[in-house]
Amino acid sequence: MRYRLNKVEIIDPASPWHRQVKDIIVDNGIIREAEGPEDEDTMTIDAQGLAVIPGLCETYASVGDPGHEYREDLESLAEAAAAGGVTAVCAIADNDPVTQHKTHVEYLSRKTRGKAVEVWPLGAITEGLKGRNPTEMFDMHYAGAVAYTDAPYPVANAGVMLRALQYVTPFNGVVFSVPYNASLAEDGQVNEGLVSVKMGMKGIPHLAESLQIHRDLQLLEYGGGRLHFTGVTTEDGIGQIRQAKAKGLQVTAAAYLHHLLFDDSTVAGFDTNYKVMPPLRTAKDIAALHEGLADGTIDMISAQHVPLDTESKRLEFEYATPGMANIEFAFAVALKALGTVEKVVQLYSLNPRKLLRQPEVSVQSGMPANLALVDLSAEFVPAANRRKSKSGNSPFYGQPLKGKVRAVFNNNQVIWNE
Repeated sequence: MRYRLNKVEIIDPASPWHRQVKDIIVDNGIIREAEGPEDEDTMTIDAQGLAVIPGLCETYASVGDPGHEYREDLESLAEAAAAGGVTAVCAIADNDPVTQHKTHVEYLSRKTRGKAVEVWPLGAITEGLKGRNPTEMFDMHYAGAVAYTDAPYPVANAGVMLRALQYVTPFNGVVFSVPYNASLAEDGQVNEGLVSVKMGMKGIPHLAESLQIHRDLQLLEYGGGRLHFTGVTTEDGIGQIRQAKAKGLQVTAAAYLHHLLFDDSTVAGFDTNYKVMPPLRTAKDIAALHEGLADGTIDMISAQHVPLDTESKRLEFEYATPGMANIEFAFAVALKALGTVEKVVQLYSLNPRKLLRQPEVSVQSGMPANLALVDLSAEFVPAANRRKSKSGNSPFYGQPLKGKVRAVFNNNQVIWNE
């Protein structure tokens, strides 16, 4: 199928068409500049007032398949991701069974290969995510795993983490570290500070993050390899990563969208939709995150999509499971957090693919059409009863957002949104 987008604005810092309004054609999945009159074999779309950007790449999602399909399955994930402008989703290994063998990797890759929204498996570092016995990372790499992590759990054993960094070096792989020390965060509910005292909740100190980041950076400097922190949240942690980059270490980091928008005062109302791990931090930490994004210390952003069933959230705050399901409005929330579309494209599309050594995407002639068609002026209020995701554990329902994704194009397929 051929699609012609008339008078669409291209927003892509990597494209020679950046910030131009053009007529473009998507022909058998390839972008072309429109030439000549429209023809009857082409579906013409009046895109005046709309923009196209490269499809977003989510680096942290619990996909629910296999084993937890009641929370999310691959079909609902694809619909939710498309609504958020996301065309590639990295699936953490917390499935049942855990993604720890090449057959598990092949299952996820095969089911979504060639779809408009692809799932890229992250293989487990240790068997059963238990932090003890390393998995066969080499086999998973050749089966299609794009990185390795025990998310949502940190690797407590330093020797295991060191071996993981060394195991992936021959094929230039990357290890994702979950930056918190479990022994310091144990039973913690919210950020340690005045808010935790007022709530009467056990706090999770900044030290839980900074100590783990310090350890993993020491291991990286000692053993080499490539290390990525899935979501940094504290001023001290950001400072350590900045220093490591100045040394030339191969380290990258992401910031979660909710940590860019909400501080720990947000949880004072005991709304479990704001309970996440790592916890929401302070206003000072939020300022440090934005500074880290501005100077390149933090390389990318992530929604940290963790869909949960109602029974896991509709509990007293202390007993509720942490996590937000935000991929369905990823673009709008990212735009709210960052302020400009250029930043969203760089930090949520281009940089994640560079980290994972995946083919680059760009809105220019001859490139594969991996696109999101967005209405930057459209305001909308997400409604839980109209959601695409199976899970509704998000604080953004009922909150006004701006930047509606009309469609995504990828692999010669299109998903249209309402």
